[in-house]
Amino acid sequence: MKKIFFIFIGWLLFASGTYSQIVNGNFESGRSAGWIEASQGGYTLIGTGNFFASTSIEPAVNPRSGEWMGRIGGYSYEINAIGQNVTLPNISPLYLGCYIQTRSSSNSECSGLFVGAKISILINNQEIYYDYLCQYKDLHEWTAAYIDLTLLAGQTVQIVFKAEAANSVWSYLYIDDVFLANNITAVDEQQLESDYKLEQNYPNPFNPATNISFFIPEKASVTLKIFDNLGREISTLISEELSSGNYTREWNAAGYPSGVYYYRLQAGSFTETRKLILIK
Repeated sequence: MKKIFFIFIGWLLFASGTYSQIVNGNFESGRSAGWIEASQGGYTLIGTGNFFASTSIEPAVNPRSGEWMGRIGGYSYEINAIGQNVTLPNISPLYLGCYIQTRSSSNSECSGLFVGAKISILINNQEIYYDYLCQYKDLHEWTAAYIDLTLLAGQTVQIVFKAEAANSVWSYLYIDDVFLANNITAVDEQQLESDYKLEQNYPNPFNPATNISFFIPEKASVTLKIFDNLGREISTLISEELSSGNYTREWNAAGYPSGVYYYRLQAGSFTETRKLILIK
């Protein structure tokens, strides 16, 4: 089954119309409310951030909203799942949306098809998405995702999030805020890019402040510095480790004379320098 039905997007606006057919979609009603848990070993699949906390999981995962969330995967190689029967609204288009994070064993090789937990999304027992969790592509921030269910609008279906732990004793998918919506607008499609990107500052020329934006596709040690026309470093805007995503920093040059300056982004092995002009 093709994977293109399940698309990860960093910033999404689910614009007009969300629907409540998903019972306990944010998991705040706790266990045994809407979702059916299926675990061979009897493990709890819906819990609080504190319940799921572990020194083996870094960084820790907190629910996107409220105190509760779902988690599948891991658990000593067993199969587990959460699901419920849903009568879909008869609208077009129609999307199943949710927010996800992942955590995987740092010992996982991620080099073969059966390394890491297999995660599947099933509709009426038909697998419409699958992937294998492994360390190199962990999502350490809540990330929006959707599946197009337009062809099933008006039907009663069984929606299941299922994990089959293969060669990993723990590779987890965390789920929160599951819902149905009839419109999705991508606010910032840069999250779909795979390359680093440094934008031209705006405004430019400027007086006295300007914004510098950039995108990093993965966690990296990042520095963003300002240099004068002689190449002397005069300001450091960022010097820290950042997760993947889009960032904007302001440089206020109120204390500097008019002239040409440069800003340089270094992130991992990526380096790029651009020119900015201060006019007073």
